[in-house]
Order: sequence, then structure tokens, then C-alpha cells
Amino acid sequence: MKVELYYDPDNLEPRPENEGLYGQRMERVLGQIKEAGVEYRVVDPSELSREELEDAYTRLAVPPSVRKRYGIKRIFGTNKYPGSYFGRQVPALVVLESGRPQDVFPHEEGGKIVTIKDYLERLARGEDGARDGRALAKRMDSLRAKMGYVGATARELIDEGRRR
Repeated sequence: MKVELYYDPDNLEPRPENEGLYGQRMERVLGQIKEAGVEYRVVDPSELSREELEDAYTRLAVPPSVRKRYGIKRIFGTNKYPGSYFGRQVPALVVLESGRPQDVFPHEEGGKIVTIKDYLERLARGEDGARDGRALAKRMDSLRAKMGYVGATARELIDEGRRR
């Protein structure tokens, strides 16, 4: 698992999406990611052209929002200009698995904004979905043990599923 953080320190605004980040040094946030043992990369959106930033939004934020059915359009922009705040007024944390985006924070889920701070807290606690799937594999192994031997561990089944 790898995390990419799109963050412009000069444009951070006090918004609900930025809860836990506004007024906080980014080194502290990066320290939380590092403590969890997650590889990360910081991208400064002020160094990207508008087209490059739109491409990053479309390539990294849209796929997980469609797959997991949560809202990002008004988090990272407006109805008319979706993605216009991506990484600029609203920092974006993208969770990547094998180079593919799996999640993006912040996002709106069930009428509630799930912030980067929320994700970092889940990551620190080691909750399901916050890490790279090890907890899911462990749960699958325990279910397999209840069902009986099926000829493979959960990790082997997951790897096989990824190859297909």
C-alpha cells in the first residue's frame, strides 16, 4: 500500500473537509503515516498545470468514488467545476494498492464527510480497510478454518484473484 498526498500549504482554507489539517503542520500528518509503516509521496499541486491536476483528479479520485459509491464532486469542487479544489484548497489523500487508487480522502459518505484525519485515526488503530488488506486476509483465514480446508490460504486466493 502507498499513499499520495496532494497538498498546497499556501492555499489551505478552514473548511469542514480540512478538519484536523487546518492550522496543523504537515510534518505531523506525515509522521502519522510514517508511524503506520505506509509508504507515502507528497505532491505539491502548485507545481502542476491545471490540466495535470484535472488528470490527477480524474485518474485518482473518481474511480474509487464510483466503485465505492461516495461523493467527491462537491468536496473537491463545485457542481459546475468538479475537482477544482483537488489538492489546492482541499488536500487530497489517495490510497494506492499496486499503483491503482483504492480510496480518496476526504469524501462524503452517507451525508457525513470522512476526512483525512478520520483515515489517519483508523490507520493508527489498524482498522479494517485502513491498511493493505491484511486484516481481511486474516478474517478470511479464520472463516476458511471454520469451513474446513479448501487447498489454499486466503493470501493465495487473493493473489490468484488479482492475477485474473
